[in-house]
Amino acid sequence: MSRSPFTFRLVYHVAIVCLGALQFGYHLSELNAPEAYISCQARYRDFFRTSELVDCIPMNANQIGLVNSIFSIGGLISATVAGRAADRFGRRGLTMINCISYIIGPAIMSVSTNFYVLMLGRFISGLGSGASLIVIPMYLNEISPAAMTGMIGAMCQEFVNIGILTAQVFGIFFSDFTKWRVIVSIGGILGLVNLLLIPFCVESPKWLTLRNRIHDARVALIKLRGLSHGDVAEVDLIEIDDLIESWREKRLKTVDTVDSGGSSSDSTYSEPVEDTDSVQKIAATQIVSEIGKQQEVLSTILSSEEGSTLQSTDSIADAPHSFHQVSYKEFLTARRFRRPLIAIIGILTAQQFCGINTMIFYGVTILSALFPTAAVLVNVLISLLNCIVNLGVAPLVDRVGRRPLLLISIGGMSTSSFLLAFGILKNVTALSGVAATIFVAFFSVGLGPIPFLIIPELTEASSVGVAQSVGFTCNWIAVFLVGYLFPILNELIGGFVFFVLSGIAACYFVFTWKFVPETKGKMTFEAVWS
Repeated sequence: MSRSPFTFRLVYHVAIVCLGALQFGYHLSELNAPEAYISCQARYRDFFRTSELVDCIPMNANQIGLVNSIFSIGGLISATVAGRAADRFGRRGLTMINCISYIIGPAIMSVSTNFYVLMLGRFISGLGSGASLIVIPMYLNEISPAAMTGMIGAMCQEFVNIGILTAQVFGIFFSDFTKWRVIVSIGGILGLVNLLLIPFCVESPKWLTLRNRIHDARVALIKLRGLSHGDVAEVDLIEIDDLIESWREKRLKTVDTVDSGGSSSDSTYSEPVEDTDSVQKIAATQIVSEIGKQQEVLSTILSSEEGSTLQSTDSIADAPHSFHQVSYKEFLTARRFRRPLIAIIGILTAQQFCGINTMIFYGVTILSALFPTAAVLVNVLISLLNCIVNLGVAPLVDRVGRRPLLLISIGGMSTSSFLLAFGILKNVTALSGVAATIFVAFFSVGLGPIPFLIIPELTEASSVGVAQSVGFTCNWIAVFLVGYLFPILNELIGGFVFFVLSGIAACYFVFTWKFVPETKGKMTFEAVWS
């Protein structure tokens, strides 16, 4: 580009779309601070309340685990269909649908009077979260300038962290018997704000291109690059057209027969077409006509360059509608996908089984034994550090590489889990506080942002959607297991549970060393796995 790709419109799009990730983080942590009040475990109660809603909902450790983990069941269900839904409705369209879940779920939770209604609200919020974690990385990747893909991709995890921090901050002010409903209601307000702002974002230009809406894709890229119809230099136009054509050519490499059993983030949702040749001719004619109407500069370029841009447009419009999509069966059984499958499942389960959600779901409960009067505040400070570290690491993803950061992250979490277990069992408050802090910080170094980025780099373009669905399905299962089992294990064995997490992280360190390749600077599937 002839100018900086970092524009206000790009920042706006990243921020608004990532509100979905912020809400995911918020719902992950919304029950953390007020848990004792919601479940009637705190001693103080306000007997002078005027609301007809109950002060609290009696729950034991098993039920608390279910309320937290049912969120992941909703996420698991929506994640399995989100890839195909994003292809059919568009990235922006699916994001708007997700907002409905983010509004309805908190609304139900805010008026819940029993365990089952509270679970229903959490489940519906989880539906929006599961689809968000599929579509947001897709959208960010497809609107990002090449030089900023790693940094912008890391914003998904950064907004998750901001959501966690936001829930913790509200927990300071609203954790009591009468105000905990405010915390869950705020999630609905965030969903409404997201729904009102997302229409002002453009649809993914890559998705538009793959549906042969070439003019719309070009207009979207012009807006994202901060250009106006009367301010498009020839070099800008040529680069935009080259990018659009590259998206089609990349897919043409895997053209074969359409396999309806798969779902791909790069695939096109095919509508019935009576005459493909005539549609292509009409598309090419419409593109040139509309460009001429809207931009005199484009007409000048078309004539001065002896039709070079028109030729590029024709080649794009003539691309076939049918692309080979890898099916779930093929991805899970084909020999060429065996190593990517193992690596993806390993990384996505490591993100959860190393124990980060023990702090996100139950951090206040863990810290209250160490800091009886300041557990909520300490948890907020840890969450703030999480945001800062993740933001600082974002530029390093493209410089240092994915694999080194993953190894540092997992190794650090294993060590800090061991220290946290020792500190809790020996009642060493300072050691426990430091260990909990660096535990979260090491997560932000690698296991936080990199799993969202690395899936498309580990597998072929034709299998990205299937790979994401498989990976995030495993991830959500792991979220459920950690969320459900931790309070039970913590009640049974106390601080020893962190020795278990330390051992699990050590195993994942060995796994990453042996089975996860470096993807930095490697542009093809063969280069990654050679």
